[in-house]
Amino acid sequence: MHMIDHSQITELITMHEVIEAIEDFYLNGNQESVVIPERMHEGDGDNTILLMPSFFENYYGIKMVGVAPNNPSLGKDTIHAQMLLCNRETLEPLALMDAQEITALRTGALGGISMKYLASDTASTIGIVGSGVQAFSHLQAACAVRPIKRVLVYSRKKESVDRFTEKVNRAFPELDVDYAETHDLMKQSEIIVTATSSKTPVLPELSEDDLSGKHIVGCGSFRPFMQEIPDCVFKQVNDVYVDNLMALKECGELIQARELGITNGHIFTLEDLIQNSRRFTSEKEKLTVFKSVGLAIYDLVTAIAIHKKR
Repeated sequence: MHMIDHSQITELITMHEVIEAIEDFYLNGNQESVVIPERMHEGDGDNTILLMPSFFENYYGIKMVGVAPNNPSLGKDTIHAQMLLCNRETLEPLALMDAQEITALRTGALGGISMKYLASDTASTIGIVGSGVQAFSHLQAACAVRPIKRVLVYSRKKESVDRFTEKVNRAFPELDVDYAETHDLMKQSEIIVTATSSKTPVLPELSEDDLSGKHIVGCGSFRPFMQEIPDCVFKQVNDVYVDNLMALKECGELIQARELGITNGHIFTLEDLIQNSRRFTSEKEKLTVFKSVGLAIYDLVTAIAIHKKR
């Protein structure tokens, strides 16, 4: 069994390749081989463990996540995560990988796929609310699918913005990076990403004219009581796009969207976008919104792609 850490993953695979791997999963993968058991969620005092298994073709994988909220007081990370990749037939362990990097890559890739099929082909400015791992992974994805030249970022803490800016400057020295308040960020950006754990909307309410032609990607909120994207967005769109239909039950935005009148017939998945891309070409001229909450199969597809690159 091979051990593959964060730095090795970043050397082995690019965001563009992860996007291609997920697209290929839907275009050419054996969907009948896919099995996604219900994830295990167990508490142990203040701590929580999550076990997320999945099966695809010749592989079995399980992502193991531990959340220990008291760790910062001990000088340790709150989250630890590993991805175990196995041969499906023999269950022989093939690789143990850093699951936090896999999660960042696949989550960014999901948003990137939505940008590829729904954002304007000429989109060059991205606005990002949040400054953490997923904020950066979505910038990577945007740069993989669109000619990004300018980045506007908002975070409540100046030091967080400064750290994010330094990271972007190292990875993408050709980009212009600026701080912006959310109102200006939203008005000036063609692609807008929310990557926070906020319980209340982090974007301002703007008019239909101000929002026309923009693509909004929400990746932070993942519980029914969380909502990053304001109601005004869902009042102005006819359709909503999600990575998978589990999102309809798991995140506050989509629960609210349905209460505002978005019906099942106007909810499309990543699979719909990839397999019927021509159908959605005209959407690039409209306001569009994509919401992802993740699914174990995307972790497995990413892990397989990394394993094959060794």
